[in-house]
Amino acid sequence: MSNNIIVLGAGYGGVTAAQTLHKKLKKHPDSTITLIDRNSYHTLLTELHEVAGKRIEEDALEIDLERIFSSTRVNVVKDEINNIDFENQILSSDDHQYSYDYLIMGAGSKPSYCGVEGVAEHAFTLWSMDDSKSIRKHIENCLQEARMTDDPAERKELLSFAVAGGGFTGVEMVGELIEWLDDYSKEYNIPRDEMEIYNFEGLDQILPNLSDELVKKASNYMRKKGVNVKTGEFVDRIEENKLVLNDGMEVEARTIIWTCGVQAADFAANSGLATDRANRIKVNKYLQTADYSNVYAIGDNAAAPWKNDQILPALVESAQQTGECAAKNIIAEIKGGSKEELEPNLHGVMVSVGSSYAVAEVMGLSLTGIPAMFMKHSVNMFYRFEIGGLKETYSMITEYMKEQASHKGLLPQLFGFVSETSRSLWLVPLRVFVGIMWLYEGYTKVRDGWLTAPDYLVSGASASPIGDYAVGWYVWLNEAIIFKFPLFFQTVVTLSMIGIGLSLIFGLFASLGALGSAGFSVNFLLAGQYAHWSSDWPGHFSPLFWFLFASIALIGSGRSFGLDYYVLPWLKSKIWSRPKDKDQDLRKVVKKIK
Repeated sequence: MSNNIIVLGAGYGGVTAAQTLHKKLKKHPDSTITLIDRNSYHTLLTELHEVAGKRIEEDALEIDLERIFSSTRVNVVKDEINNIDFENQILSSDDHQYSYDYLIMGAGSKPSYCGVEGVAEHAFTLWSMDDSKSIRKHIENCLQEARMTDDPAERKELLSFAVAGGGFTGVEMVGELIEWLDDYSKEYNIPRDEMEIYNFEGLDQILPNLSDELVKKASNYMRKKGVNVKTGEFVDRIEENKLVLNDGMEVEARTIIWTCGVQAADFAANSGLATDRANRIKVNKYLQTADYSNVYAIGDNAAAPWKNDQILPALVESAQQTGECAAKNIIAEIKGGSKEELEPNLHGVMVSVGSSYAVAEVMGLSLTGIPAMFMKHSVNMFYRFEIGGLKETYSMITEYMKEQASHKGLLPQLFGFVSETSRSLWLVPLRVFVGIMWLYEGYTKVRDGWLTAPDYLVSGASASPIGDYAVGWYVWLNEAIIFKFPLFFQTVVTLSMIGIGLSLIFGLFASLGALGSAGFSVNFLLAGQYAHWSSDWPGHFSPLFWFLFASIALIGSGRSFGLDYYVLPWLKSKIWSRPKDKDQDLRKVVKKIK
């Protein structure tokens, strides 16, 4: 008897369900597993704010489904289902039909407008990759327009950003705006105090699912960064470029982002299955729908039962645990076992406020700042481990580190160090070793008196740079110039060796240090200190050739565990800063078309 299982939707719950089915049924040849989604990739929805805030690129959050399932029994199909015939057990798209014996519905959710007038017409939502890209493009346009206008009222409106909703998504979006606008202010010389960020929450406090202590710390951090946080008043309506609260307060802003709630996606609501007030599909404790026992609903489109007759909240852990539970119960039916009741075990929540601050409650622990950021990054990497398996874990985690290294903040900078290691980590020991050699050479010369007595770089001296294998023109150059000013050149050589050593050891201006090391190596070769080719040395080459090419390899190595990672970007910002009057020049040639 065949058992065709279809998982509809490749969200967090759908991916977990498909992976669980594969693990438990890979030795069950009569079963088929098919994952259908309108996209060919799995989107990391919890990190969309980072795309909207220009911290990472969009492809960083899109994980190819074939990459996840290529070595499993799961068949991935890119198609958009527009109808389900539950009686005949058939899913239909414009071009295909798919028959099933068991169906897991993970159609996801969409933003809820909460009955507020004008949200659909005048506000952005943050619930898909398209939403993130739209917000990012819009804000960039606003900032560009602000540079070109000389109308104070228009400029204020363009530089005002309102986020409605103080939950996880809203606060994380605010955090991205804080850092993005800080960067833009420096880049384009727009005074930061001209940029206004608002966060509105109808309840008495933001982040209502966290403890009062963490809420206070997050609120204080946001206010310290200049965010206008207002709680206790719901949004009455949204007009074009204007947000109005119930108390009559009005905020004029060209950018209004709505993050005030979610409800089941239209597909679930219109499927014909019994739903609750939020259009979520009603399910029992095994996640079977009320209408059909072979149809399961998971994730955000399911009204999954929770403690005290509540509905399981829309969280990643909720979606994963419902996906796993539904899959196990289908497996139990196929193999003749007992079904398991859904017993959610939510470990906590983590909320980032930009790239360098976070608050978290995890397994009874309250964390803020660096520990919370570390926990959030660890969970993100663990999820990549879960979906990547042994085959893709290393590459997925490495990619995540590189993504996070693209912005500021202590943990991202640490990730930045590691991301650079893909090219140059293993050069660090060589860099330090060569640096120590040069530092020791400089030390011995100081010890021997090179800085005080001009008795070394002269013709016939025991320390003369001219050896038995010197090149003719190099000998002439030394006799014509260097031997006439021995103390000066002794000082230059000694201090240069010390400088090269310190540069390579600490990774500070390491490229200059490496070039200096290579230059000295060439100098010694020309001076004939060793035979260029000799049977006295392995490979019949002078050891100076090894030192020369090692020095060349060290160019640019200071960005891995070196001070260049910090110093070079800082110097760039100081030396090549943007002229202050550029925007004024731009306004002279720009005329806005009404």
